[in-house]
Amino acid sequence: MPAIYEFEGKTKEEAVTKACEELDVGEEQLEIEVLSYGATGIFGLVGAKKARIRVSLQGAPEAKIDEEKPCTSDEIEKVAEIARKTLGEIISFIVDDAVVAVAKHSDSIRLKIETSNPALLIGRHGRTLNAIQYLVRKVIRKENKAKLHISFDVEGYRDRRKASLTQLAMRLGEKVKRSGRPATISPMNAYDRRIVHIALKDNTSVKTRSKGGGLFRELVILPQRGQR
Repeated sequence: MPAIYEFEGKTKEEAVTKACEELDVGEEQLEIEVLSYGATGIFGLVGAKKARIRVSLQGAPEAKIDEEKPCTSDEIEKVAEIARKTLGEIISFIVDDAVVAVAKHSDSIRLKIETSNPALLIGRHGRTLNAIQYLVRKVIRKENKAKLHISFDVEGYRDRRKASLTQLAMRLGEKVKRSGRPATISPMNAYDRRIVHIALKDNTSVKTRSKGGGLFRELVILPQRGQR
């Protein structure tokens, strides 16, 4: 079975952020079960309760070591159809010319959306796409228990975003190395921050650190001690 973790926060969103930071993954890589929602209590003091969540990593190596049988072709087909149908219904309220292509693998399903107006489905920094992805995954988890990783993309946005953030990270990393002064990247979600962390993990001249609270946090690139 995949490893199970529990996190707390003032709100569910804060608990999710802690999970992403602690496990060094993006939210879309987590299976999230809300155990309790936070409550502010009277005047934010009396009776206040923390939100608690239970998470596991989608596609984690531990799941492959377990004795669980891999998904059958029928299960994969069923989940793929649920995902395609649900996604199609949601995006039909946003654009009217979208075409969804489904790629099926033994442990994952990838859906690619083509449309004449991809910006409407992507949203600012991919926020609309992430919200759609979250809704589809909720429906799939409710209707089918098959352990399949579900991912989405619109007109190659994910790959372009990753390439853009990697280039930004490398450029700022060099700037910090030369100047010896920190550089801050505007608030990003956990998945985007992880791209930057990974891009600079082998750069011994700098280090990265998230700053702030909530799902969208700033990322600071700092010079390593002893470096100029």
